[in-house]
Amino acid sequence: MLAGAGGLVLLLAMFLPWFDGRLSGRGAQPVPVTATGWESYGGFFDVLIVALAAVPIAIAVGRAAGSLPVLPLEQGVMVLGAGVLLVVMVGFRVIDPPDVIDVAIPGLELDTSRKPPLFVALLAAGAVGVGGRLQR
Repeated sequence: MLAGAGGLVLLLAMFLPWFDGRLSGRGAQPVPVTATGWESYGGFFDVLIVALAAVPIAIAVGRAAGSLPVLPLEQGVMVLGAGVLLVVMVGFRVIDPPDVIDVAIPGLELDTSRKPPLFVALLAAGAVGVGGRLQR
């Protein structure tokens, strides 16, 4: 249940702003820009995060309903693996924030800061991993 809740919280945190930035320079007024979790990754990684977060959610729902099908791997191994990959992917964004805009504008500087939902997502990914470890 811990891993399923972590996966659900991670998916919800993806809709919140993870990064806040300000464009400034050349006497211009600072322009605030933000990036959500979805905007922080490319198309493949978005799908991968959804798939990895869905693993513990599906297993938790199946166990609660008492109708979990036969899986190719042990449930704990699948959830632990998904949790480790999620921690690595979200942790990468904590260490290396993306540019909140895609184009470089000469003479303007971009200052990117991390927002609390990013750390909530990292804790949720960690909860998936811990839930998988406890399940094993």
